Amino acid sequence: MKRYTKTFTCMVAAAAFFAAAACTFEEGTLCQEPPETNVITDLSDDRYVNLYGRTYYNDNMGGMTIVNSASGFEVRFRGTSLSMKIQANTSTAVGYQKATFSVFLDGDPESEKNILTVRKSLGWYITLTVAEGLPEGEHTAKVLKRTPSNRDQCYIQSLETDGTFLAAPERPAIKLDFYGDSITCGEGVMREVVYNESTGKYDDSGIYTVETQNVFHSYAGFAARELGAEFNVFGRGGIAMKYHHPTAEEFSVLNNYQSMAVDLSVARGECPEYDYSSFDPDAVIIYLGTNDYSRYLMGVAPDFPTGLVPAFVQFIREAIGGNYGYNIPIFLCSNQMAPQSDLDQRMEEVKQQLKSQFPNLETVRFEQCAAGHPVSREGYAAGMQLAQAIREKLNLLN
Repeated sequence: MKRYTKTFTCMVAAAAFFAAAACTFEEGTLCQEPPETNVITDLSDDRYVNLYGRTYYNDNMGGMTIVNSASGFEVRFRGTSLSMKIQANTSTAVGYQKATFSVFLDGDPESEKNILTVRKSLGWYITLTVAEGLPEGEHTAKVLKRTPSNRDQCYIQSLETDGTFLAAPERPAIKLDFYGDSITCGEGVMREVVYNESTGKYDDSGIYTVETQNVFHSYAGFAARELGAEFNVFGRGGIAMKYHHPTAEEFSVLNNYQSMAVDLSVARGECPEYDYSSFDPDAVIIYLGTNDYSRYLMGVAPDFPTGLVPAFVQFIREAIGGNYGYNIPIFLCSNQMAPQSDLDQRMEEVKQQLKSQFPNLETVRFEQCAAGHPVSREGYAAGMQLAQAIREKLNLLN
C-alpha cells in the first residue's frame, strides 16, 4: 500500500506519460539490456513490454487479452517498423464492428494522430502494422485501446520489429485507477455537437460509433495526460454501480469488480480474478451512478436513490479500502450528465459517511456538459478540473 512520502513536484518531474529509459533497473544489479530479439512472443515479459490495464493471457485464444479502455502495451525498439499478430472479437452492434487503438509514437501524446483499426478476424490471427517508415534509430510505441470492454475483445499473440527490441521504457510514476461508465470511457466524445444561435440550443449529431469513441478525450484521459499519469479503466457504457438491468445485464460494478472486465465472469472461467496487488495507484476515481439513475427511470431500481449510497459505501470499503488501504485519495465525480439525478448530493452523502474512515475522500462536481454525453471540449474542461483536484490532494499528503 502506498505511503505517499514523495512530493507531487518530484512525481511530475519523474513521470512523463511516454517517457523512455535507456534500460531498466533491478535493485542491487547493474543496468543491463535484455538479450537482443526482433520478436516478442510473451507479452508478459516485462523486460521488453509494459502492459497497461487489466490484461491477462487467454490460454484458449493463445494471446494476451486486451479488453478494457486504455489497456494495451508499450515497447522500445531500434528499427523502422513495428507489427503485431492480433485477433479481434467485436460487437455485432451497428457501428461497432471493429476495435480501435491509439498509437503513441516517441512521446507524442496526441491520441488522434495515429489510429489503428482492427476488424473482426473470424477466429485467426492477422499481422497488423503498428508503425512503419520510421527514421532509423530508437523508438517507443505505446498502443492503447480506445474502445471499451463491451464493444470488443482483442488478443495479441506476438510483436515484431525489423530491428531489435530494447528494454521496456520507464513507466509513469503517477498511477490512477478509474471506475466508470460511458462518460469515463469516452463514448461518443468525438461526435459533433454545435450550438444553434437561432434556437438557443445545442444540435447533437447523436452519432455513436467506433469513430466517435475515444477514452483519451474523456475527462479521465485528459486528467491522466495533464498529470503525466498511467491510468486503468474498469467499466463500460451503460454500466451501473448497483442496479444492473435484470434482463439485459448480469453484472454491476459492485458485484463484479474482482473480474478482469465488468462483463466477464470469474466463476464461469471466462477470466482470472484481478490481482489488485499488481497495480499500486496514487488515487482512485469513481464516476458511477448515472446509469443507476437511468435504471430508476426505467422502473428497475425501486429503492433509488436511498439504495445507491450504501452501495457506494460498500464498494469503497470492500474494493478500495480492502485492497489499497484507507488513506488512499479517492475522488467521487458527478454531474457531467443528468444533473437532475442529484447524484452530486448522493456523493456528498457518501463522503460524509466515510470521511472518518477515508480521510482523503473528496467529491468533484463537474459543470461541463452541453447536451447528452460529454464531447471532447467538455471532457477536456472536466479533466483539467479533476487533475487540479488530484494535484492539490497529493500535495496535501506530504
